[in-house]
Amino acid sequence: MATQSLYRRYRPRRFAELKGQEHVVRALREAVRTGREGQAYLFSGPRGTGKTTTARILAKVLNCTAPVDGEPCCECESCLSVEKGTSYDVHELDAASNNSVEDVRSLIDKVSLATPGRHKVYILDEVHMLGPGASAALLKVLEEPPPHVVFVLATTDPQRLKDTIRSRTQHLQFHLLPSDTLAEHLRWVADDAGIDIDPSVIDAALEQGGGSARDSLSALELLAATGGDVSDHIDLDEFVAAFTDSDTGQALAAVAHAVSMGHDPRTLTEHLLRHLRNLFLSLMAPELVQVRHDRLDELASLARALGAAGLVRSMERLGQALVEMRFAPDPRIMLEISLVQLTRDDSGDDTGALLARLERLERTVREGSPRAAEPAAPVDPDTGKAVLGGRARRSAESKAVPKGSTATPEESASPVMAAEAPSPADDSETAAPTTEPAPSASASPLDLRRVIEVWDSSVRAGLKPLVRALFSAGEFVAFDPPSVARFRAPNPAHGARCAAHLTEVAAALARALGTEVTVVLDDAPEAPATTDSPADDTTEEPVDPTELVDVPPADVPTAVDSITRAFPGAQVVERTD
Repeated sequence: MATQSLYRRYRPRRFAELKGQEHVVRALREAVRTGREGQAYLFSGPRGTGKTTTARILAKVLNCTAPVDGEPCCECESCLSVEKGTSYDVHELDAASNNSVEDVRSLIDKVSLATPGRHKVYILDEVHMLGPGASAALLKVLEEPPPHVVFVLATTDPQRLKDTIRSRTQHLQFHLLPSDTLAEHLRWVADDAGIDIDPSVIDAALEQGGGSARDSLSALELLAATGGDVSDHIDLDEFVAAFTDSDTGQALAAVAHAVSMGHDPRTLTEHLLRHLRNLFLSLMAPELVQVRHDRLDELASLARALGAAGLVRSMERLGQALVEMRFAPDPRIMLEISLVQLTRDDSGDDTGALLARLERLERTVREGSPRAAEPAAPVDPDTGKAVLGGRARRSAESKAVPKGSTATPEESASPVMAAEAPSPADDSETAAPTTEPAPSASASPLDLRRVIEVWDSSVRAGLKPLVRALFSAGEFVAFDPPSVARFRAPNPAHGARCAAHLTEVAAALARALGTEVTVVLDDAPEAPATTDSPADDTTEEPVDPTELVDVPPADVPTAVDSITRAFPGAQVVERTD
């Protein structure tokens, strides 16, 4: 006898067992409890989010002999017959295969017939698949249904339904499950089913499920059947690192590894495009990212390293590659061409490539030094070639602090922090050995460096998930003595969201630092004034409209002149190819 699937074995039986659909549960439970249930409902949302399951729970509670506070008892004969699919009160119709006018008319002919229960419930799944004639026939019965009949229409595409049908139903929208809620549910199912798995298996199931409870449980079951083998999982962060470091070899090696593991180039491109979208949202709207909150900080860090312009350019180029793959004899070639263009700015003269070069130059100037080079890719000692798909990781030895150094590993990895630390040559007293214990957090001098250190080490991780997600996309940029810390958001819209939580963040910082702290939003620095006019000339002469003339086209600066003026000292080099 075949083993029942996890998504069927752990299908919710009551409203309280539904995950991530609290708004739907609240509306239906209150309607049943007060006797104000509607005669037609429309459940819409992505697949695997509980639409059909909720319809069956509603059918159970409407005919339950002993409902409790809007919940079915799941013990009476009526509830058990609904669960077994043998109830005369509940009729399910798959509109994807029964979408003709005759099918709907046959349903209408049986609507008026009496049943043993209080209500006769019709569940029409994938109702958007009904043809024009069938939709018109369904509309007729929805206009004047018998008082004992309740219709539940379920669909993944409500826009394809007629407006006249939607207007005669109570529309409840189902959402994809939050990653944290879904991860907790998967761990509970694994423990209850006696499946021993690693946390990495949960992460892989979450990624494959994409927020769908049914798809995530199916992926978990498959991974458990293979012994938790996630060796064919592709690390998409490797591609992002290649874009950031302009490492063409790393990107092509990652593609070769993915293809060797059996991944289709087009599917790989779609997954990479979805991953880049999550990175972009982690900068602009972190609350929309469908990942675990402890993973959101890592995504935000990767996104800041590549930059918003780089993310947009990468998504645009990969989107073009997906279109070009339709007519290409080998889709892999189109993907590799896109990766070469994204990792080699000099390989293209389009506007996106120019903006990417300018953004990288501005970031280098702003940080004061170029981005630290990553270690070389690992090499197979047997073949002497780079290991396919093996990202170059920093070894533990490279992060170790040199003997005799007082810097922490975090300070050693950051050139800015190391530059701020006083050297022995600057202050002989600082270099002298001391036996006094290290000062506490409250005794340390309060400055920007101290605020950032406490923020990264303890404060940010202790915030609420939404607050942590919002503030992970920005950074503290200044400290005004004695107690004002300035926080800069990536854009004004994001700053408006952060403004509502400044008091909460300031209170968390104050507890960690042991002193009162005020957090304010810092605006982006204004562009420096040009040197075309004297700085002390503040007078403005009146303008005579009769003297206004059109500027000759030759006096309008070109794009090259504008770039040269923005970057003093730059030279224009003519291309020789």
